[in-house]
Amino acid sequence: MQKETFEPLLKERSSRASLTAGFRLYTGNFRRIFKATWLVALIASLISGVGATVSIVWWPELIAKMFSDLPHAYMYADQYFTLLIILCAFILLSVLDTAIFGGYAAALLKQHQEGGAILPQQYHLHWEGSMVWQSIKTWFWCGLISLLLCGAVSAFVYWKREMLFDPMHNIVSVVAVIVMTIIVCVVMVPLAYPAVKYLMNEKTSFWPLLVKRFGTSMRYWGRQFVVLLVCAILLGLLYIIASLPEIIICQANSEARFGVIGGDPLGMPSYITALTCVTCTLGSFMQLYIALPALFCLYYMYGSIDTREDNKNKSIKE
Repeated sequence: MQKETFEPLLKERSSRASLTAGFRLYTGNFRRIFKATWLVALIASLISGVGATVSIVWWPELIAKMFSDLPHAYMYADQYFTLLIILCAFILLSVLDTAIFGGYAAALLKQHQEGGAILPQQYHLHWEGSMVWQSIKTWFWCGLISLLLCGAVSAFVYWKREMLFDPMHNIVSVVAVIVMTIIVCVVMVPLAYPAVKYLMNEKTSFWPLLVKRFGTSMRYWGRQFVVLLVCAILLGLLYIIASLPEIIICQANSEARFGVIGGDPLGMPSYITALTCVTCTLGSFMQLYIALPALFCLYYMYGSIDTREDNKNKSIKE
């Protein structure tokens, strides 16, 4: 019988305590979480696996054909753009399905937030419409902010390209990159708390919440940075291990396809496409559950910050 693991959300915790509570909640209820989300994860993994196969097998194959026949490379333009559109579509679908998977996980945390077990004993998988939509919106707004920041950095690099890429100004280039990286980190890290708060509160609007809570989030910048950093290190190592088969098969496919340009035989078995698809699908499936504990840790961090702010406001009123 699985051991029940319950820790209240609204409790003051340090960064270490938030990490411990998040990992404990996830591992202690993993069987129930898996039963409730495996179908969504499988669909997302299949889409991601097919998209990865397009980028690993068919894309290098087309590029190799174009380089092998450069005088007639224009003949492959239709195939090139068709494959590019297909690849972009699969990327968007993968992001969408990952957001849906996050919505199901957030629905489980919502049950926990309301004071019950993370998953009732008699639970049947059903469409978690409201939380799924909330998760999609959270991904969209955070992605939009990330794109705007990256766009601003890219615009700066383009504007100062003559100076940044001048060998006589290497020190300036290094300093500029470091400063831009620090600015992006300073702005991105405090997004964690408002994003999780928005995800867990369906009746809120993102931008008013961000404007209202960004200053509060900045005061807890160090706490959020520690939680994100530890999750990135611990889960990142597991993520890389789970990705090793994909990396190996990607390298093998790339070398084989581009080796054709030099006149080498392809040397790949006939089942390589199916093998690549299966490998990438299984890898994506594992990666979803490897990354998921970060949400649980951020969930407790959000509860800790809310509790601390509420206690502070109560003490001021008294």
